[in-house]
Amino acid sequence: MLKKLSLKTNMTWTLAGTIIYSFTQWLLLIVIAKLGTPEMVGQYALGLAVTAPIIMLTEMRLRLSLVTDAKGSFGFNHYLGTRILSVLLSLLLILAVVLIIGYEYQTSIIIILIGIAKLPESLSDILLGKLHKYERMDYITISSILKGVVTVIVFSWILFTTNSLIMAIIGQIVVWTMTLVFYDCLIVKRYGTIKPSFNMMKVKQLVKLTFPLGIMGLLTTLNTNLPSYLVEYFLGKEELGYFVALLYILLAGSRVVNALRQPAAPILASLYEEGNIKGFNKLLYTLLGIGAIIGALGLLFTYIFGELLLTIIYTPSYAMYSGLFVAIMFSGLFSYPAAFLGNGVLATRHFKSQPYLAALWVLTSVIGCILFIPIYGVYGAAIAVILSSFVKLLSLYLVLLRIMKKERKSTEDYEENSNLIKEVMY
Repeated sequence: MLKKLSLKTNMTWTLAGTIIYSFTQWLLLIVIAKLGTPEMVGQYALGLAVTAPIIMLTEMRLRLSLVTDAKGSFGFNHYLGTRILSVLLSLLLILAVVLIIGYEYQTSIIIILIGIAKLPESLSDILLGKLHKYERMDYITISSILKGVVTVIVFSWILFTTNSLIMAIIGQIVVWTMTLVFYDCLIVKRYGTIKPSFNMMKVKQLVKLTFPLGIMGLLTTLNTNLPSYLVEYFLGKEELGYFVALLYILLAGSRVVNALRQPAAPILASLYEEGNIKGFNKLLYTLLGIGAIIGALGLLFTYIFGELLLTIIYTPSYAMYSGLFVAIMFSGLFSYPAAFLGNGVLATRHFKSQPYLAALWVLTSVIGCILFIPIYGVYGAAIAVILSSFVKLLSLYLVLLRIMKKERKSTEDYEENSNLIKEVMY
């Protein structure tokens, strides 16, 4: 058994991996734009848009459940067996959507291939969850970097030589499958067997526990894209282009925050399970502080250098929207700490509240967009993003406050009963 790494070391590894892997995924779109056609970019983007909500729903965030399962309520074999069944279900759902909507032939093939690519990716995700549980984020990061870099090389070479997006995606599937078999499986085997269990009673219990997280994943994905959908509906594709380009930078910051919060999840879960509420709160408040600092620095940097930054990253025409950029980044003051606060709620394994919270955030986003976009244009969309982020932070705080209150009352009742028993006995 390999020793665990410190929280600081794990955060460093995860941050590096997230930045590099996210950059390689962005490079794939650049490669398609440079070597292919705008139609290819649209087909690839459509494939991601169609498959992402289905994958989020069927994955049910099993990895997070595995990482926070401090009691060991389910074995790793149960998580692996459930994930195998869920990815097969996701592929069937993707096929059904393609058939029902009736995309043209080439687009249908591309969507299906992207769905197939998600199969080894989902299996890698649950395998790496075991390493996550044992706080070895270094191996997870190496897997991500290996997969990301090799995919870009193979994808680019195939697209350049064949001018076929279909063949390039098949190359991507091969790379992800080989990474799963020849790296992920071999590393995870150091921590025990990886034989799946298909015990239907355990599968049903696990699905019942984590399905709310699947609903939350679906709604969260929807919530992220809702302002973009409604900007396009009310204002058209040109304004959508400017808005999405600026929003992407906020989302890039979210990926950094996510990289920092992942290593803390098993530690928070263990502290809560041990009843160490003081340690739990101390770590959680530290993480909230980190989120607030990242949000404040992002806002300050945007306010000072926003116009220059947009000119360098995009074109001078985007610099005209520097005020919108500041407004969008203002939401980071709420959304980044909320991400860490979400960790705290999930560490307590109160999963049933998650779909209701996500539905509230979606509703807030819809109402905000409908109210403000027709009046303030793209700035109205930014107001909706800020409002949704604030509601997310506030609702998570109130839910966690209620959980802590119940935990404290339960502890007090236990101590009171223990004292009463002692008085009776002695």
